[in-house]
Amino acid sequence: MFFTGNASAAVEIKIGGTGAALGSMQLLGVEFSAKNPDIRITTVPSLGSGGGIKAVLAGAIGLAVTSRAINENERKLGTVEMEYARTPFVFAISTKSKVSAISSGELADIYAGKRMTWADGSPVRIVLRPDSDIDTEMVKNISPEIRLALAVAETRPGVQFSVNDQDAANDLESIPGAIGPSSLALIVSERRALRALKLDGREPTPESAAAGAYPYYKRLFFVTGAKPSVAVERFIAYVHSPAGRKILTSNGQWIP
Repeated sequence: MFFTGNASAAVEIKIGGTGAALGSMQLLGVEFSAKNPDIRITTVPSLGSGGGIKAVLAGAIGLAVTSRAINENERKLGTVEMEYARTPFVFAISTKSKVSAISSGELADIYAGKRMTWADGSPVRIVLRPDSDIDTEMVKNISPEIRLALAVAETRPGVQFSVNDQDAANDLESIPGAIGPSSLALIVSERRALRALKLDGREPTPESAAAGAYPYYKRLFFVTGAKPSVAVERFIAYVHSPAGRKILTSNGQWIP
């Protein structure tokens, strides 16, 4: 957990949800609480988007961050969403590697087990996410070939499955030759030793994605109950302020 502010007097806001947003929320929380010492921001370990929404509905946290919009059932239960930023969805590799770019065809071959080594002869290790995960669905949507190859990868013995965004980043940093999905916001805000790869010659930057040149990105949302607290409303207003927007854009995101 990450704590900011004056613990003895401050009102606490717990924030949880998608791991893609947690690093940025920590940075925002530090700056917000420095200006608002009556409110303390606590980010909880990754719950995933669905887990964050459930936690808000249960009253366990005051604010969820998600990488998907709420569904109709969640809306009926009283949740409210607002998109606050977007970030490139990327394929990442350790900065120890010399690889800087990959094609969708090469990705399909890697997932299918047709390509087992990098150019220097070192082994390729894929890092997968659970089939129900948003990242897995985004990988499938890149191309029909990758969708089919991913189904093959999920049956291969010894393939690494990472439960959440932070676990995946840890595995990508520590497993030699590992490659897998991540988000630029996580890599930058958490100062990860990971490189976001060019995909089909396209740069995975916020500027490129905002211009439509890089077509893969995550939408990031705040989700609250029907009547968020005044403290939560103040934090959301800060995120939308010039100071908050600067933190987001300095950490792999853009404002739609």
